[in-house]
Amino acid sequence: MPFEIEKLTRETILERDVFDYLFTIINHVQHTEILVQLRSKARKLGVARDFDTLYKANQLVFIQKNKQAGSNVIEFTDCPLPGLKCGKWECTDLGVHKEIINNFVPQKVTACQHPILPVERLSNLDDGTEKIKIAFYKDGYWKDFVVNRSMVANKSNIIQLADRGIEVTSENAKDLVAYISDVVTLNMGDIPVHKSIGRLGWIEDDFAPYVDGVKYDGDLAYKDMYDAVSECGDYEKWKDEMVQLRKNKIFRLLMASSFASPLVERLGILPFIIHIWGGTGAGKTVGIMAAMSVWGNPEMGKLVRSMNATQVSLGRTASFLHSVPFAGDELQIIKSRWENFDQLIMFITEGIDRGRGKAYGGIEELKQWKCCFLFSGEEPITKDGSGGGAKNRVIEIEATENIVDDGNDIANFVRENYGYAGKDYIANLPDRKELQDRYREIFKKVLEECDTTEKQAMAMSAILLADELSCKIIFRDVPLKISDIKDYLRSKTDVDVPTRAYEWVISWIARNTNRFIEQDNNGEIWGKLDLDNNNCLVLKDVLTEQMSKAGFEYPAVVRKWAENGYIERNSQGRYYFNTHVYGIKGNYVKIVFNNEDNIVDENLETLPF
Repeated sequence: MPFEIEKLTRETILERDVFDYLFTIINHVQHTEILVQLRSKARKLGVARDFDTLYKANQLVFIQKNKQAGSNVIEFTDCPLPGLKCGKWECTDLGVHKEIINNFVPQKVTACQHPILPVERLSNLDDGTEKIKIAFYKDGYWKDFVVNRSMVANKSNIIQLADRGIEVTSENAKDLVAYISDVVTLNMGDIPVHKSIGRLGWIEDDFAPYVDGVKYDGDLAYKDMYDAVSECGDYEKWKDEMVQLRKNKIFRLLMASSFASPLVERLGILPFIIHIWGGTGAGKTVGIMAAMSVWGNPEMGKLVRSMNATQVSLGRTASFLHSVPFAGDELQIIKSRWENFDQLIMFITEGIDRGRGKAYGGIEELKQWKCCFLFSGEEPITKDGSGGGAKNRVIEIEATENIVDDGNDIANFVRENYGYAGKDYIANLPDRKELQDRYREIFKKVLEECDTTEKQAMAMSAILLADELSCKIIFRDVPLKISDIKDYLRSKTDVDVPTRAYEWVISWIARNTNRFIEQDNNGEIWGKLDLDNNNCLVLKDVLTEQMSKAGFEYPAVVRKWAENGYIERNSQGRYYFNTHVYGIKGNYVKIVFNNEDNIVDENLETLPF
């Protein structure tokens, strides 16, 4: 023994020589005896925890060295990670092979007919899963890709790598799995391990891609979008140009909405949509491009996407962006794919996709997003018959004038200058509590000063807060006031479905008065108009059918109608009367014309009878 245990000090008991000697003792009993003595001495010296930590670390090194003893070394030309051990495998430019004995006969096993090796391990920060980067040599140069560990750990799954260019078949799949596993196991300390992420946005208190030491391990389809969140051009020139463009209120709201997207998660609110609509040539697309230049390259196909996509694609893209705004141009492109935009609105503002099974078993991780959506189009995204939930989650703005002048020049400018503001903004955001406290103050004022719903107030309060923060951090100008945005908020009446449905029915009756009188009705009578008693009897079936065509559902509003006095109940409390109209018996709903709300009288005074 090169040392006396009793003479060891707090410093010398932790030196490498002590552990090197300990692991030269092959006899297990003798090794354990000396280890016990050393641990006892470490406790007396007050360094027991440090001693145990160093012992475990040296034990791993010793095990790794034993595994590598007698191992071959990978000998690929221009290998991206030279010097890796490969066990019994022979790794040359001719491929990966080894000799085995089968029934006393030497046999050559081929794992792959070209150079291939694992060069990096990636540990995902979201779900803790591990991915692996595989490098391979083919067609005269080295290529690489990242896959889940499960892909290269199963002979059935690894065959899918043939699509990536790997020469793997059902014949050599098992041996390729074994080879990759051997190389990873033999080189735990030599193959680099990195933290990784497959999306953009918040990772606890960090924000991808502004996190040092974190690599992208996600779908290749989104790699360009991930790389697009970067800086280019001149930040000061960008700020000067944006200050001028922000004088337009609609542009200002677009940019504030872009800055609001990372606040959705911080504030704990639902995703929301800001939709700019109007005729062509108003600069809607350029406005969205400029708003997205906050974060990176706003080129179409980069951070601004065409809306020509399926629901699955929209969900996956939103999940990838996570906290960065989703910018979609020309919403009307997908009009034919949806029964109405209400379904789209509810889907994306819920912030969560539906579960799906994997092709090779199991369930995909549930995709979520916490961002805002910037849309443009030639028509409103909601209709008269849209549900209150849909109208609540959208801030719609009609562009009656140009949002930007010289659209082509601005588009070229933001293609060359982008990405600095987002990084600056994230780096200087207040902490979560300060954000939430200020948000609650703004939210309370919006509700006090505007006739609107809580959901509309939530979205607009986030936009106002983001504008305030961007003024402080970047632009050094005056924040928007509540009076500046009041006109863009829906009133409670606009959102209330029973009220909107009632107003539609009154208008429908006024347009079809000949169906409610006995003459000149072409043989089809829907009910009876009674101006003397300020009401109209309407066949329940006809009313239900016509309302449904307009996007309203009679059963969903009838109770509220009765409470508001929009209809009368019969003596049994039912919402309809079983009675005769012009000799025809049926179930009739009695619609009451509400004079106090001044909804009907002006129209009815000019009715043609």
